[in-house]
Amino acid sequence: LSGSLAGGSTLASAVTTGDIHRRIDGYLNLTAFATAPQLYPVQCLTDPNFCTTDFGNLGRNVFRGPRQQNWDFSLIKNLTLTERQTLRFTIDFFNIWNHANFGNPTVNDVETIFCSPGVNGCPASGINPSTPFGKITSTVGTPRLIQFSLRYAF
Repeated sequence: LSGSLAGGSTLASAVTTGDIHRRIDGYLNLTAFATAPQLYPVQCLTDPNFCTTDFGNLGRNVFRGPRQQNWDFSLIKNLTLTERQTLRFTIDFFNIWNHANFGNPTVNDVETIFCSPGVNGCPASGINPSTPFGKITSTVGTPRLIQFSLRYAF
């Protein structure tokens, strides 16, 4: 089930701003989210079997992950040795600028954000400071690769 945006929050305010290298531990703004409302709040007070949540107001795929770049480049030199013999030298660069491409946040369950204030070191705000929600923990793609090739044709 999906979560909800907290009152006064928008999709734009739910994503933190600035350089991606500074936002790895907080790609999403924790205070912009709220748990989905309970389906049966009155019955939940007496019977824990009724403590299920309704659907939140966030749809699927409403956020995009960090921007990614991957530049490939090739240099080719053809040399004619004789009328029938050629030599071809090639250098291929994959991810030539060696950009780090960060993956999406791995934990996107809104329920992991909240805790009971005063219980197990939970602050008065009720937001769990050690939650993995919205943190980027991986990269995608490969680092810079360089490939040389030499082809002799006769």
